[in-house]
Amino acid sequence: MIVYLAGPIEGIPFEQAKGWRETATSFFKEHGVTTLDPTRRKQFHDQPYSYDLAKKIVRLDVNDIHQSHVVLLNLKERGQGRAWGTICEMVIAASRDRAVIAVLEEGFKHPFVDVFCTEIHHTLEDAMKATLAYGE
Repeated sequence: MIVYLAGPIEGIPFEQAKGWRETATSFFKEHGVTTLDPTRRKQFHDQPYSYDLAKKIVRLDVNDIHQSHVVLLNLKERGQGRAWGTICEMVIAASRDRAVIAVLEEGFKHPFVDVFCTEIHHTLEDAMKATLAYGE
C-alpha cells in the first residue's frame, strides 16, 4: 500500500509541514506501508514563484496521488497556512476513488470536507490507524 501525505506546506514553517509527515512515515514503515511525502520537494517551494514552477509542483503532487492507494489528509496542522492545495488534493484523490482519511480539529464542519473524505478523525494517531485498514 502507498499513502500520500497531504497537508499544508505553504504559509507554515517547514518544520511543522515536515514534522507530522516524519511521524506518519515512521508509523507506516513499521507496518510495511510506503509513503509519498511532498515535502521531499522542498527545493521547489524555496524558489521564487512562477507559473512554470507552479505547474511542476502541482503535476508532481497529482502524480503522487495517482500512485497512492490512500491519502492521509492533515488539516489540523494548517496553522496560518491557507491549505488551498490540500483541499484540491482531497478532491483529486476522491475523484480517483482513493480513500481520503482526514485529521481535523474537533468541531470542524464543512460540507465539502465531509463529503469528499472517507473518514474524519481528530488525532493523527487515530487517522494513521484507520488508514491501515484500507491496505487489507
